[in-house]
Amino acid sequence: MNLFLFRVLKARLLQKIFGKPLEVKKSWEDAPLEFKGMVDFLNWFDATKSISSCINKAALDWRYRFSSHAYFTKLNKKNALEIGFGGGRLMTQSSKDFENVYGVDIHRNFSMTSNFLASQGVNNFSLYHRDDISQIKNNSIDLIYSFIVFQHFDSLEEVDYYLKHIYRLLNKEGIAHIYFGKNKNDGVTVTSEKDFILRDCSLFINPVTMRTKIAKRFVIINFEDNLARDPVKNSGESVQAMIVFTKK
Repeated sequence: MNLFLFRVLKARLLQKIFGKPLEVKKSWEDAPLEFKGMVDFLNWFDATKSISSCINKAALDWRYRFSSHAYFTKLNKKNALEIGFGGGRLMTQSSKDFENVYGVDIHRNFSMTSNFLASQGVNNFSLYHRDDISQIKNNSIDLIYSFIVFQHFDSLEEVDYYLKHIYRLLNKEGIAHIYFGKNKNDGVTVTSEKDFILRDCSLFINPVTMRTKIAKRFVIINFEDNLARDPVKNSGESVQAMIVFTKK
């Protein structure tokens, strides 16, 4: 049994037998420290069985989820920032399009991410802990992107935290392209620690609610409420919705 599966089963057993709740944020902070093998580490963030499959999937996600959008060709490509870089797979792709790529995350195994990026020939990156995002200069970023991350936040306040920094960091012509967990009901649904299952989604926002929130400080360029789970085959239904916006 690999470490990833063991950890998931252990957490669920403790939860079922002892009713031990899981802290959403803490689970994402601490778990990556336990992985020593690169594939296990990458698999924690994005299901994969090999480094090559991880890179191939990243290339498809970058192409279909980001770089194929209309705004991308006209975008200045000096600095990009990923919210929730995880193992670093999407940074292997954004680093090809931008002079500098920055990443912010809450986990505490940045050395493993750095090793992975270096192994893929990426040398134009900088990683920041969530609490250190203020170290990135104001008005310095051309693209802020996030994929399969906002749905793992533990509160709407965390969304507000990042929206505040997105506003601070984007330059005049900068773009934010964010995917988030879609709530088919009205408003916001947050999974309680009692009901949270390790690695599952925990924050779901109705797309209209998200657009209303973002429109207070930003101009919405595009949005999609119904996305394909597999963008290549255009099949299945994603649990995410998407929104693209810029500063007013």
